[in-house]
Amino acid sequence: MKTLISSFLSMFLLVGSVLAADHLSPDPVEVRNLSTRGLVSPGEGTMITGVAVEGDGSDYVPVLFRGIGPTLADFGVTTPAGNPAITLFRGGEVVASNDDWAATQASAIRATGFAPGNSAESAILAHLVPGTYTVHLSGEHAGVALAEAYFLEEKSVPQNLIDAGNFTTLVAAVQAAGLLDTLLGPGPYTLFAPTDEAFGKLPAGTVEALLNDVPTLANILLYHVVWGREVMAADVSTNPVVMANGNVASLSIEDGVKIDNATITEVDWMGTNGTIHVIDTVILPGDAPGGQTIVENLVAQGNFTTLVAAVQAAGLVDTLNGAGPFTLFAPTDAAFAKLPEGTIETLLSDVPTLSDILLYHVISGAKVESSAVSAGNVTMANGDNATLSTDGGVKINDANVTGVDWQSSNGVIHIIDTVILPPM
Repeated sequence: MKTLISSFLSMFLLVGSVLAADHLSPDPVEVRNLSTRGLVSPGEGTMITGVAVEGDGSDYVPVLFRGIGPTLADFGVTTPAGNPAITLFRGGEVVASNDDWAATQASAIRATGFAPGNSAESAILAHLVPGTYTVHLSGEHAGVALAEAYFLEEKSVPQNLIDAGNFTTLVAAVQAAGLLDTLLGPGPYTLFAPTDEAFGKLPAGTVEALLNDVPTLANILLYHVVWGREVMAADVSTNPVVMANGNVASLSIEDGVKIDNATITEVDWMGTNGTIHVIDTVILPGDAPGGQTIVENLVAQGNFTTLVAAVQAAGLVDTLNGAGPFTLFAPTDAAFAKLPEGTIETLLSDVPTLSDILLYHVISGAKVESSAVSAGNVTMANGDNATLSTDGGVKINDANVTGVDWQSSNGVIHIIDTVILPPM
């Protein structure tokens, strides 16, 4: 748990404390609105609000800041500030600024339930790590303005989409494809979320046809998801990214940030189990790539660094670069992080045991795509049996299969969220 101390400094000082749960915890969070009112104007007439966040540095706290002006006229204020602009500082560094929330963080701010009532007012949804912050509020002319801060309880990715109100088609599609439980799961994942307007760009009848073709619909929806990691805006590069359906999408940062032909209009909308980037176009998968070997694909993706290091330490690179075919159930870095502390270091110095565990993630001599998976035992490359199940999602032993059919030149990769261990 973290303690937040907020102080509002203008004509008076108000100090309050708020407890916030870890962002991956379902525990309730106390939400308290703290505000101060004063005169603002351009330049020197800035009203300053201070916020201090205390904690161990291991997590962030979501806070919504609002700058209210025109709405105050509804409450009898005769000289409300016009079009107040809000800027968030940490020390002398600008963390964020916004005088037109509807053009930048509209979906995320609406989902909080605390969106300003007037489009001319300002808001910022910020994710604050421990530190001291100040909020500067100014107006385009002198007048009375209100600075507010709301400490928020985070929501899952699907709940955020529902509460934002402009993803009704996406939510209906997720439900129709049977993917709601998947997206409510622990994650983490990154969702590139098309708005209702984005779905409206599709040819007439397309959405209705997809709702009646669940396999195609699920494939398209999973092409909007990166499973096993949160790809933040600061981490976006021009590298290709493997989506949860096994296809590769193209990211670009020229002429705005894009994924395939879709422009990313909002970034880093964070939930309890993943991150949302809003896009203006539905992206459609092409043919699955197959030009790289299994190991080359793992290296290029970027969230299998522990697995790649283990394969190298065990001397299995040449094996998994061989003719195959192979089926690899690939644990992400997050999956390896679930192991007890010190386990990975111990395994890297115990090659026989490490090799045995890695080969227990491989089916040798067969390329088993998701369409061919059936419940039952399967013999892995180390000679031991693993159990595949399809009840409530595909699993191998106790690991969930979170991404399927990542095509390689010598086999196929399925992504899993837990390292599986051979029987003793």
